[in-house]
Amino acid sequence: MAADSNSNMKLRHPLSLRLFHWVNAISIVMLTLTGFVIHDPIGFRMFSGNMDTSRYLHFIFMYILIFSTIGRIWYMIIAKDYRNILFYRWQDVKDMGSLILYYLFLKNTHPDYGKYNPGQKLMYTLVFIMIIIQVITGFILYMPTALNGWAMALGGFIVVRLIHYCITWLFILCVMVHVYLDLAEGMPVLMSMINGKIPKDFHAHIKIPRPQTDASAGNE
Repeated sequence: MAADSNSNMKLRHPLSLRLFHWVNAISIVMLTLTGFVIHDPIGFRMFSGNMDTSRYLHFIFMYILIFSTIGRIWYMIIAKDYRNILFYRWQDVKDMGSLILYYLFLKNTHPDYGKYNPGQKLMYTLVFIMIIIQVITGFILYMPTALNGWAMALGGFIVVRLIHYCITWLFILCVMVHVYLDLAEGMPVLMSMINGKIPKDFHAHIKIPRPQTDASAGNE
């Protein structure tokens, strides 16, 4: 029975991708919580005993996120995984229409987008960009004297702090949307980021196959 069960499964997320995912997820959560404590130590004192602890944890997880993101980008290039995760093709733009119709319950099917749909690709691409922005603005706020020129180029420290704060809320929104869509798609999608596997025929009834092309060859 176990053998039959395994034969009906396919690998969706290799171990390396799952590790990058959970390290990044934990880091973003910890950075968000400690960031709110630093922003408002009285209002968010339930998350930390004191400001020093929050700052210490904030920078630990900042460096963890930096190195994990670099590792994820390296894997994306070496394994050519960028074809699956980055929103950069004209086909992704065209596919947004069918995806919107599907999520608005106006259509019961959609083209087989590959591993990720164009909405997921767009969100993951924006997450990479937001991480870069948070790292830059975070270092400016951490080293205001050394990076004063950078702060002035962005409009001053108030603007830098506002950018950092707004991006934090965008991260929260992305996480909420990401979790909701995974749950909406079904538990196998959520479990695949834990055990790496998903049923071979999962959602086959709503995916319309389209001819294999060189452009879509990397979308497994």
